[in-house]
Amino acid sequence: MGDNILTTVDALFRQHKFTIPNYQRSYAWEEEQLETFIDDLRHQLKSHTDDSKKPYFIGTLLLHRKGEQQPCILVDVVDGQQRLTTIVTFIATALLQGVQIADADTIQQNYICHNALGQKFKTVGVDNDCYRASVLNIDDFEEVATTFSAQKLIFARDYFSANIKNEEWQPMIELLRNAQVLAYVINDLATATQIFEFQNDRGKKLSNLETVKSFLMHAVHLNCHNDSEAKLETMHKHFETIFRAIEELEHHPRTPNEDSILSYFCSGYFNWTGDDYLKPKKLIRKKIIAIEAEGAQTVVNWVGKFVSDLKQCYCNILTIYKTIERYPEFSNLVVLNRLALFWPVLIKTYQLDTSPDKTGFKKVCHLLEVFCLRAYGVASLRANAGQSHLLWIAKKFNTNDQATPPNIHDFEWLFKELATMSGWWNLPNRVAANLQNANFYHNHKQAALYILWRYENYLREGNKGQNKWPKLSWREIVTPSNHAEKLSLEHIAAQNGQLSEQMVCWNENDEPKPFKDVALHKLGNLVIDTISSNSSKKDGEFDDKWQKFSESSTYLSQGELKGYISEETQKWDITAIKNRQEALLKFVNKTWC
Repeated sequence: MGDNILTTVDALFRQHKFTIPNYQRSYAWEEEQLETFIDDLRHQLKSHTDDSKKPYFIGTLLLHRKGEQQPCILVDVVDGQQRLTTIVTFIATALLQGVQIADADTIQQNYICHNALGQKFKTVGVDNDCYRASVLNIDDFEEVATTFSAQKLIFARDYFSANIKNEEWQPMIELLRNAQVLAYVINDLATATQIFEFQNDRGKKLSNLETVKSFLMHAVHLNCHNDSEAKLETMHKHFETIFRAIEELEHHPRTPNEDSILSYFCSGYFNWTGDDYLKPKKLIRKKIIAIEAEGAQTVVNWVGKFVSDLKQCYCNILTIYKTIERYPEFSNLVVLNRLALFWPVLIKTYQLDTSPDKTGFKKVCHLLEVFCLRAYGVASLRANAGQSHLLWIAKKFNTNDQATPPNIHDFEWLFKELATMSGWWNLPNRVAANLQNANFYHNHKQAALYILWRYENYLREGNKGQNKWPKLSWREIVTPSNHAEKLSLEHIAAQNGQLSEQMVCWNENDEPKPFKDVALHKLGNLVIDTISSNSSKKDGEFDDKWQKFSESSTYLSQGELKGYISEETQKWDITAIKNRQEALLKFVNKTWC
């Protein structure tokens, strides 16, 4: 049994010592929520001026009683940790700044660090050292914030410091200390799972993952008649792993968010229809209703397996990013930046590929890269073209239909399905036509950059007789060290050069047109360069740039340009561009056939 008590924040902190358990999400409030928190305090202070008897209610808390450390009750915060962390951070910031506050010693004892009890409010383990040192000022040093959530704690401290006037601290802290809160102190974890929806209107809306977590915990509580505490503890550990994976993913570029991962997972886990894969709680509810007739233990077992598999999904995605250098085929997809469509297939293939070096997963990445570059990069199909089929593939993969003869949806089937997609929508003809387009630079800029980046690495592998060089990393496009070093496109014949108005023909029987309309923006007249190097060349003529485009260039694709110039003209002209265009098209057709 537990107690639900309408009390004040001050009484709550006087009577309890708090810990945020590791299965909870780390601190997540950002400027929007912090601004709302301050505005709410200011509004309440104004209301108190008009009506001093009007109470300030900050919401409902759910606390799990863990024991006693006299004179306090030890509790884990199950619901309300974002609000409580913010309140403690707010008060600690005032004390850290040396603001004159009435009853400061008592506040220090009850909210920050008690002489006998130590730290009164602990955040999740990965952030607590930073929190106690840099926010609570318990330790005499500044601790580096090594996680995004710790950085958000430091940001909250600094935000309060910058946005609260000196004369506001005292009345705001007094208002918080006397604010009313409805605190449910639950003695066992199983009972706590029955309260699975936050009342958090002033904070961040619950994510789908958090809603699903609460719903699944509740389902286990209702159906587990023996040892439910142990089952729930196991689930908590799984979600602790999930939340830590989510936080670590924030350190990597172009990662899916937590709710997207949940939807991607469900798209391959359930036999859904329509857009139900976007409604994970609905899918789970339908599944549980469908198996309830088989008994409560069946429900508990299914939930346990689902949560375990879900944890593995989040961990697998984190592993892919942490070991991305092992999977250049995947890093190519990161550069192309169309991963949202492909994640359901990628998640399932990575999980089910048992080969030591993930051969099947890497081949799937390559086939998706071929489709992505051809369909979206060069053919300019709409952004969601093929999405329904990709979702169907993810759902079918590794299942056996009951029809006769059986249809085996294994890796070979998957490879064929993905390869076939690159022939849909008349893609071969559309790709061939667009690669020859006179406005390729303007119409397909990102595809051009990707093709030339891959071509540079093709040369660096020694494929045209050059010495082997280290490849250009995917990071040089996605996360360059600075803006100046970011890879960009350079026109070899300058956009405003003397060639621009010269009348030329691309084919012998074509009507002559200005060079700028025929060849200036062709793929063959483009080369990769850094933004800083590109700027230094400006719009000089090719002959003026020659020293920077010599064989000793940093980029082999620049150094080989002289080989495309005709011996007769010894100039970079339409003939040179046609020669290079032909070479690049051969490379494209060989690499993404």
